[in-house]
Amino acid sequence: MINFLVVIVIILTFIFLLTKIHMKNKDISFIISSLSKVSFESVNDRIRLVTSDKSIKNLCIEINGFISKFYKLKVSETESKEAMKKMISNISHDLRTPMTVMLGYIDQLNYNSSLTEKEKKEYLIKLEKKVYETISLMNEFFSLSKLESGDEVINIEELNVSEIVKKSILSFYETLEANKIDVEVDIPEKDIRALGNEEAITRVLNNLITNSIKYGSDGKVIGIKLYEENDLVWIEQWDKGKGISESEKNKVFERLYTLDESRNKDYQGSGLGLTIVQTLINKMNGEIYLKSIPYEKTVFKFYLKNSRTL
Repeated sequence: MINFLVVIVIILTFIFLLTKIHMKNKDISFIISSLSKVSFESVNDRIRLVTSDKSIKNLCIEINGFISKFYKLKVSETESKEAMKKMISNISHDLRTPMTVMLGYIDQLNYNSSLTEKEKKEYLIKLEKKVYETISLMNEFFSLSKLESGDEVINIEELNVSEIVKKSILSFYETLEANKIDVEVDIPEKDIRALGNEEAITRVLNNLITNSIKYGSDGKVIGIKLYEENDLVWIEQWDKGKGISESEKNKVFERLYTLDESRNKDYQGSGLGLTIVQTLINKMNGEIYLKSIPYEKTVFKFYLKNSRTL
């Protein structure tokens, strides 16, 4: 009797194992079939299998995780391609425009025999200005490329940020005075130190102040503020000009996006300045933020790590 029961148990165990193996094989066949139908163009394509087998469940979770990651990479690749197309198009436009103007000046100098010496000199001055504008655009483009590729190394060290901010604002003294723009400077008496790169911080401030003069000069005042908060050193640069609309706030840090989409000659820029600003700040382990209420206050605010965090 006992032997009979043992045989029955063995047979039932064998049948159970066969059933488990069959169900597992069936589940694996379903997974293979589902994978062959997955389209990586669709965010909703996943392996959807109801099973009590833990290992099969975990396998499905891992596969679905890889599908999600692959989809994100595909989206990122598509966005990069579109950004590259737009960038090339904008660079072509930004180079073609001054080139066309320069050719016009050259034609006048070559073929307009009625020009006086004074007029010829004026054309040469205009031509020189356009040449420098084009060189500046190309320099900014290559600078950004070097930063993003890692070819330009940003060495981080402890710095006296108070002195850097003072020097930056003083370097614009003549320009601000010529444009009759007042300056409000809020820097504590005690020097503030932070971790960063002097050349990078200076470049960031120069870009931000230049933008305030270009786009915020009608507010007739710009300002800069330096302060510490928790373990961060904050720098705010602001103006009270025309500001930046809600629709443009998320775009201003994009490559070749200019605040004036019509590219008005009075507000001409490369469209790379704020992209370079953001890249430099990120390289120094900081972040930059923007808050703007047109004709009230537009603030670019960024932080650096306090030297005490070393």
